[in-house]
Amino acid sequence: MTTKVPPDGGYGWVVTFAYALNNVVVLPLIAGFGLVFQEAFEETEISAAQGTLIITLNHGIGMLLSFFGGPVLRRWGYRKVAVFGALMVSSGLILTSMASNFWVFVLSYSIINSMGVAAVMAAFTLAINSYFKEKRGRAIGVGMSITGLGTILMPMLMSALMYSYGWRYAVLILGGLCLHSFSAALLLRPAKWYLKEPPVLEEMKPLNKENNEELINGSVTASSKLTDSISLAKHEEPIENGVHSKSLSMRSLKNTNNIQTRNAVSHPDISKKPPDPPLSESRYKWWESQEINLGSSINIFYEEDNIKQLKAKQNEIYINEDEKPKSIWNRFIDFFDLTLLSDPIFVNIMFGLSMAACVEINFSLLLPIILKDMLKFETADIAKLMAVIGFSDTLFRFVSPFIGEWCHKPPRVMYLISLIMIIFIRSLMLVTTSFTGMLFVSLAIGVTKGVRTVYMNIVIPSYVPLERLPFASGIQMFFNGIVIITLGSLLGRMREASGTYRLPIIVLNFVTFVTVAMWSMEFLYFRIRKKTSDETIAA
Repeated sequence: MTTKVPPDGGYGWVVTFAYALNNVVVLPLIAGFGLVFQEAFEETEISAAQGTLIITLNHGIGMLLSFFGGPVLRRWGYRKVAVFGALMVSSGLILTSMASNFWVFVLSYSIINSMGVAAVMAAFTLAINSYFKEKRGRAIGVGMSITGLGTILMPMLMSALMYSYGWRYAVLILGGLCLHSFSAALLLRPAKWYLKEPPVLEEMKPLNKENNEELINGSVTASSKLTDSISLAKHEEPIENGVHSKSLSMRSLKNTNNIQTRNAVSHPDISKKPPDPPLSESRYKWWESQEINLGSSINIFYEEDNIKQLKAKQNEIYINEDEKPKSIWNRFIDFFDLTLLSDPIFVNIMFGLSMAACVEINFSLLLPIILKDMLKFETADIAKLMAVIGFSDTLFRFVSPFIGEWCHKPPRVMYLISLIMIIFIRSLMLVTTSFTGMLFVSLAIGVTKGVRTVYMNIVIPSYVPLERLPFASGIQMFFNGIVIITLGSLLGRMREASGTYRLPIIVLNFVTFVTVAMWSMEFLYFRIRKKTSDETIAA
C-alpha cells in the first residue's frame, strides 16, 4: 500500500483560482486602505499616531489570533474557516463605513476585519498547499499573478469611488465587493478526494519479471511469489487510524539506505498489490525487494527478534503513558504543536520571516501616506504610482518561480536576495524628489515585491511537513503580530518626534538587514560545517 500524494494539478487549479480570487479582493484593500483613511482620519479628527495604531492593530490582532489557526483548521477544515473569514471581512468593512471615532475604528477594522483576513488567508494557504507539492511554486506564482491584477486596479477603483461617493460609501461598496471571497470559499474541496498514487520511477521497476530463479549480482534469488508470502507473513505492523508511526518509518528509511543493504536486495514488483497492510516495522520495505540473496537471509531471524523487542517497548510506553497522564503544559504543547520551536532552523526562519513581513506590511500600509506627507504628491499621482507598483509586482509574481527554477535556488535564497534588493531601493527613495524619479523607484519596488510575495509563501511549506503546516503558519503569524504591533506603534511615534517619515524608512531598512544577517550566518555556519565534515571524511 503506497502513500498517496497531492494531484499537482487537476482540481488544484480550481483551488488556485479560488485562492487568487480571494487575494484579489482582500489583499489590495489591506495595502490601499491608507489612501482611504487619509481622508477618513481628517474628517473624524484622528491623530497620526492613532491612525498608525489602527492600521497596525488590523494586522497585529489578526496575526496574534492566527496562533489558534492550526487547531481551528484541524477541527473544522479550511472550507468552513474560509467561509467564516469571508463573512467577517465583509462585516468589518461595512461597520467601518459607519465609524465616527477611534474606538469604533478599532472594533470594526482592527478587530473584526482583522480576524476575517487572518482566517481566509490561513484557510486558502493551507488549501493550495494541500493540492500541490512539486508544482507548489508555480501554483502560488500563478495565484499571486492573478492577485496582482487587484493591486493594479483596486487603487484606481478606490480613488474613483472616493471621488464619486466619499470615503464612507466607498468603504461600504468595498465591503460588498469582499463577498467575492465567500464565493471563492465555496469552491474549496477536501484534497483527500483528489490524492493520487505516486509515479513509478525507472529504478523502482522490477528486474525479475518471471517467477523462475535468476542470477542478480552473482547471487541466486528465490521466486518473487514465494519470498513475498514469506515476508508478508513474518512482518506485520499495527496501524492506528490508518497512519504509520513517523519515527518507525523514518528509522526504517535510514536502515535500508546503506550500501550493503542495497547490494543485498533488488527492486520490487510493485505492480502486484500485497494482500496485507504495508510493513513499516520491517527492515525490508515494500519499495525494496522481498527477494534476498543467501548472504543476507540471516537478517530475517535478527529482524524477528527486533520486532518482538520493539513491540514490548511499545507496550511499556503505552503502560507508562496510562500510569502518568500528561500535564496541562504538555497538553498545551501538543495542542499547538509547539515542539516545532525545538528546531533551531525553524526558529531562525520564523524570526526572519516575522521581521521581514512586519517591514513589508508597514511599508505597504504607510507608502501612500509617505508619498503624500513627505513628497507632497496629489491623490491622483499616488494612485498612478501604486498602479505602477502593482503592474511590476504582478509581472514578477508570475516570472519569479521560473527564475528560481532556472537558477536552481531554494525559496529562502530567492527571498533573501529580494530583501537585499529592497534595502537598496528604499534607500533610493530617501533621495528621490521628482515624480519621474519616483516612477522608476515604484517600478523597482514592484519587482522586488513580486519576488518576495511568491517566495515568502513557500519558505515555511518547503521546510515543514504538510500535516504540521497549519501549526507552523499559526506560530509564525503569532510572532508576526507581536513584531508588527511593537514596531508599528514605534513608527508612529518616530514620525511625530521627527516630523518626517525618513527616520521610519531607515528603521525599516535596519530591521530588514537583521533578517539578512541572521539567515546569512545560518547558511555560512552549515557551509563551513559541511566543508569540515567533507575534509574529515577525505582524510
